Order: sequence, then structure tokens, then C-alpha cells
Amino acid sequence: MKKILVLFFMFIFCSGCTQPGLVKKAQACLGTIVEITVADKDKPRAAINEAIEEAFAEIRRVEDLLSRFKSDSDISRINADAHIRATKVSLETISLLEKAILFSQLSDGAFDITVYPLMEIWGFTGNGSKYIPQPEQITEVLHSVGYQHIDIIKQEQSVFLGRQGMSLDLGGLAKGYAVDRAIAVLKQKGIKNVLVAAGGDIYALGVRRKSRKWLVAVQHPRKKNVVLTTLELQDEAVATSGDYQKYIEIKGKRYSHIINPEIGFPCDDVPASVTVLAKDCLSADALATAIFVLGPEKGIDLVDCLENTEAIVASSWEDDTLDILLSRGLKGRLKFNP
Repeated sequence: MKKILVLFFMFIFCSGCTQPGLVKKAQACLGTIVEITVADKDKPRAAINEAIEEAFAEIRRVEDLLSRFKSDSDISRINADAHIRATKVSLETISLLEKAILFSQLSDGAFDITVYPLMEIWGFTGNGSKYIPQPEQITEVLHSVGYQHIDIIKQEQSVFLGRQGMSLDLGGLAKGYAVDRAIAVLKQKGIKNVLVAAGGDIYALGVRRKSRKWLVAVQHPRKKNVVLTTLELQDEAVATSGDYQKYIEIKGKRYSHIINPEIGFPCDDVPASVTVLAKDCLSADALATAIFVLGPEKGIDLVDCLENTEAIVASSWEDDTLDILLSRGLKGRLKFNP
């Protein structure tokens, strides 16, 4: 559903990655560049390198399982056959689909992994479309959208899609889940202080130096290479959705790739970016998309009802002003460059 938006995040390590004790490696995965930065200076370098490689291997395993671009992935097999017959998939995929449905229910349908047919007609899937779909075309495709039509048959470990033309895209949570799995592997290998960043999805485990938390600067949604605000993270995830990295332009108007599943149109102008902090990256990832669809006020209301969750919603107006709306727990804690 997202995504995902590859949001540019900048990591601030005071003296950068030349700081003694930091080991940083990057690989192309999940449609972006994934970076793993370990700050366990007392751990042998060989052990750190091994842990990082196993974390990358886990990320690639998740990608192979969930990517709609891989013909033998669980998601591709569901999209190919599950509207005809129930399709058997892994228990891991079943669990993730259940979580996706929970976020759909939590957000009153703002988060929905069945919006892929809408993404296709709007030209967000690489088919070259550069026109606004006709109303009747959107109405027709909307019949194939709706998380309520995903039928999970747990006793058979299978999935059935209840509408012709339905297809799934786990982009709105797969990247966050992959980051969480990488962190789990690193923990198992004894790593205590590490930052895993996959585009706009980040998890910070432990600290970067002594008692100093990891610092992550969030990009301004309207000013290139300008920091909107800086976050301090420890044992916490952050994810951002925005309208400035993945979009199309039709007759000079920008259309975000995040689509409102109720009306079939891309979210328009407000908000410009949503940043969510949560205890796991999957939740941060899904909620960032949901809030983008819900809008600033409803989105913040949702976050204020959740434990261990905070959000920053930045809205851009025609006069180039930027409004910032914060969840209850962030008020008075951050400085902004509007």
C-alpha cells in the first residue's frame, strides 16, 4: 500500500561513521538501500560482520516471501490464484495478513492492502499511465478493493480473495516487518546497539555511544536537504510517509502514490508527510500510511488512543507555509524548521 515511499532520512552520529566503534554496511534490498550501523565497540569485528550479513539475509528472505515483484512469493501466488481458489501460504504470511486486517479495522479502512488495482489505473505500478482515470473506471475498480473480502482459512493455512480482480500489496508494512526481523536476528547474535534503516523505516536498538541515543533527522517535505526536526531514539521504531518521493504529475499537478481506498483517489496535498514512532517498525509503517489517508486531525486522534505511539503530521499550504500537528506525547519536546 505504500510504499513504500523511500523517504530520505539522515543519520547524525556527531562525527559520522568515522566515529570509533561504528560498523556500517549497506545493501540494495526492498526497493531501497538498507543500512545497518552497529555501535557495539567491544564486540569483535568478525562477529559484528557475521551478524550484519545474517540480518541482510533475513531481509532478503522476507522480500522473497512478500514481494509482488517475485513470481514465486506468497503474495504473487495469492494475486494469481486466490480469487479462483484458496491458495496455501506460509504461517508467517497468514500472520502478517491478520495484522494488516487489524490495522485496517483500527483505521476504519484507511489502511488497506487491497488497493493495488487502484494503484495500477493511476499509473503507480510502472505501466506508464499519465492521466486521471475516468470516474466510471474508478467505480469499477473499487469493486475489487476492500480488506473485508480477504478470507483467511487458518485450518487450511490458505487465503481466498472474495472479489474478482482483487490483488494484494504489502508495501505498507512489509518493509517495516523486514526491519523488525533484521533486529530480531541481530539480537540473537548478541548485538545490543544498532540502527537498521530501510528508506523511511528505521529501528534503533540500544544507544549509539555510552548513554547517548541514536539521532535521526527527518527531512522537510517541501525543502530539499533541509531537516524538519530531529528525533532521539532508543529501542524504538520510526516510519514516514510523504508525498514528495513517489508521485506522478498530471497536467502540472502532483498526485501522491498513497491512495484513499474509500474514494479511489490519491491523497491530495494534506498532509505532506507523516512520521510515526512506535515500539515496532511494522506498526509504525502501517500507521504512517493510515494517518496519511485519515488526515491530520483524525490521524492524531487515532495515535492519541494508542499506547507507546506518537506522530508528527506536517501539512503544506499554497503559500508555502507548513503546519505541524503533534500527538500528545510529543508536544513541547521537539524543535522544528517550518
